Amino acid sequence: MSSRINIGFIGLSSKGGWASSAHESYLKNSSIYTIKAIANSTIESSKSSAEAFGVNKYYATSEELAQDPDIDTVVVSVKVPLHKSLIMPALLQGKNAIVEWPLGRNLQEAEELTQLARSKGVKTMVGLQGRQSSVVKKMKDIISSGKLGKILSTHLYAGGILWGPTIDESKSYIADIENGANMITVLGGHSLDAMCYVLGEFESLTATTHNARKTIELRDEKGNKIRDIPLTSHDQMSVSGVLTSGAYASAHLRGGSYKGTNLLWEVEGTHGELQVRGPNGHLQLSFPTLYASFDGEDMIEIAVHDEQDTHVNVGRAYDEFAKEGGLYPTWEDAVIRHRMIEAIYRSAQTGTKQTYKTTY
Repeated sequence: MSSRINIGFIGLSSKGGWASSAHESYLKNSSIYTIKAIANSTIESSKSSAEAFGVNKYYATSEELAQDPDIDTVVVSVKVPLHKSLIMPALLQGKNAIVEWPLGRNLQEAEELTQLARSKGVKTMVGLQGRQSSVVKKMKDIISSGKLGKILSTHLYAGGILWGPTIDESKSYIADIENGANMITVLGGHSLDAMCYVLGEFESLTATTHNARKTIELRDEKGNKIRDIPLTSHDQMSVSGVLTSGAYASAHLRGGSYKGTNLLWEVEGTHGELQVRGPNGHLQLSFPTLYASFDGEDMIEIAVHDEQDTHVNVGRAYDEFAKEGGLYPTWEDAVIRHRMIEAIYRSAQTGTKQTYKTTY
């Protein structure tokens, strides 16, 4: 890749949102990347965003953006059901590609995209930025060092904020499980990816999914109730099994936000323990606190000094993507995570233990 990476960005809105807070906030100060062009859902939106973010070129469609010879990498940060259709033109033009997690609505879409990217020889990254969390990396370092001894078990308990009693109209699509952006794929995908990144994949798993709430209250931008809509995305999920390392693992994920525990992740070894606590169940975008106990001593906080902002972990992923041999989640990693999620669904539907292929 050239010393400067030129980005075509699909889904960067001048009205705010994840793309502007997590991506543009990093990219605007980057010495590595330049946003060369923007394409949104309408030409008017594209023009507005280009003017707001100081970008010279804007397009009406992803096809037009993909044909721009000045662009070598295309970023897609839009609703999950549109991921595949919007990134396909870039792949066909041989552009490198960065897409938010989930990569597709389901495993089939993720596999199709990954196969095409591999056939074109392009570089890919998926937005599983929890791997860039300082806490996650510190846990991985401690475990790899052997300080905890043999890992015996791990337990994860997380709240999803969303998929609770109410939802904003702008996010209503996540209530429908068919759209692929649900509690299991988003909260589960990010948190279980961090767990598997640190401790290894499931050798086998058993899962239960449930809808404690059958409907969710839809609210307008002022917080007023519009109506109740069906909630087909699960708001409760538990999964347990044995990891490839031989350790036992369990997780309970639930929708909503609570006054009690929203994030608790524990790892137990023969010579020590780790514990992560935080007010937000989304490990990938929050900054929890890490505690450790070694050889029976009391738990102590392991200091991790981080800038606490939405763009931090996303920016670190961009930094790694720019390096030769950088450590970042590829689309092959995304396929493995989609396989795990499909195994969770199969187990919940059949009531049987399931496995999935843990390598690409």
